[in-house]
Amino acid sequence: MKEGNHLHIEFKKMSIQLNLDGLSFCIFNPALSCVESIYYLTIPPSTSPLVAEQQVQQFLKEERALCQDFDTIKVLHNNEQFAFVPEELFATELLFEYLKFNVPDYHNQIISHDTLKEEKMINVYIPNSSINRVLRETYGIFEYEHFTTTLLNILLMHNPKKKDAIYAHFDRGAFHLVVFKDEQLAFYNRFAFEEPIDMLYYLLFSLEQLSIDTEVTPLYLLGDIIRNSERYYLIYKYVRFIYFLPPQKNNPFCQNMDPTLARQNFILTHTF
Repeated sequence: MKEGNHLHIEFKKMSIQLNLDGLSFCIFNPALSCVESIYYLTIPPSTSPLVAEQQVQQFLKEERALCQDFDTIKVLHNNEQFAFVPEELFATELLFEYLKFNVPDYHNQIISHDTLKEEKMINVYIPNSSINRVLRETYGIFEYEHFTTTLLNILLMHNPKKKDAIYAHFDRGAFHLVVFKDEQLAFYNRFAFEEPIDMLYYLLFSLEQLSIDTEVTPLYLLGDIIRNSERYYLIYKYVRFIYFLPPQKNNPFCQNMDPTLARQNFILTHTF
């Protein structure tokens, strides 16, 4: 729109999620209050860093919508290379120490950290520095954080009083399990699995160790899971109250999206 003699342009926003098996891109259009498009690039986990960089560079050149100027870009690193540290125990000179049990080879790696103010925790993690470099060469400066930081912040907005609740976010071959109990964050872990029955074992064993009553405590599902799936039916046998986490009411971008698409890309579409 025009303001006096000046043309005001509202640039779009984009979130990018770096998974173990590729990248997801979500373009937001603030002028129309909608998610304009979502793009996926599959990269097998066995791909070498150099080849992965080349594939990302080629993909960004071919998809014209990804070549435009963006007002804000946020990148999420979704991997298993992270560790939560209580704020009072955190020291920057100990970054390697926090990850030595989670990451087999952490030497010569770039280590970053996010602050979770609500929980008074620091999330220490290893970002995908090679893909970060490709994105920086393409877009310039952008903000990035670990996927688990974003996920926890979103769940705290859904459950600000930390009422007893279970949350399970599913990726293709893993799920993040978050449990609130007695008005505090009681548990967070990421479990990799190959078969749905393995997922069920991790879920039920964790809840049993936490003394969670699956007859009364609600379970909210998000990510790569649908009602008509083996994953869902297995969980349904053992957990009484199951819900699909709805889009946040204060998020205008997802209001008119297909519910399944919005749920599968829940974190990606709730970044802004």
